[in-house]
Amino acid sequence: MFDSKRCALLIAVVALSAAGALAQTNSYDIPLQDQVTVNNCSAGEPVALNGDVQVSYSFTTDSAGMNHFSINAANNLSGNGKNTGAFYTAADSNEYGAASSDSSADLTVELTSELRSQAAVVSLELVQNLHVIVDTSGNISAEITGNTTGCGN
Repeated sequence: MFDSKRCALLIAVVALSAAGALAQTNSYDIPLQDQVTVNNCSAGEPVALNGDVQVSYSFTTDSAGMNHFSINAANNLSGNGKNTGAFYTAADSNEYGAASSDSSADLTVELTSELRSQAAVVSLELVQNLHVIVDTSGNISAEITGNTTGCGN
């Protein structure tokens, strides 16, 4: 009797461990060092960005075998205006979703943030284009394929 209880406990621990692995979140950091944005605002300026963008994801598989990926991108950036020398910061995030019957998802998304000016200069809108590839084995790759600034509020 004692051995069957021990066996049942072991099975329960293994099952819970496996369930925890399915809910695991994987992440990838994209470092930025003096990456200059393209200025799309006549009142704005290009900004040299420093910091990182962290991309993380988790997934579930439904009973039909469809993989549902939940992706989060978050930036933590600072930068200097190339014309005025003004100091800017951005710290925003966004959620994205993808569903695929394949074991991977390949998507390009836009992460929009407010580049807040620390001076009297007008804040700008930063749009970062991210290319993200994730799969059900826990692999993730991500890169910034473009940065632009637009007129903010």
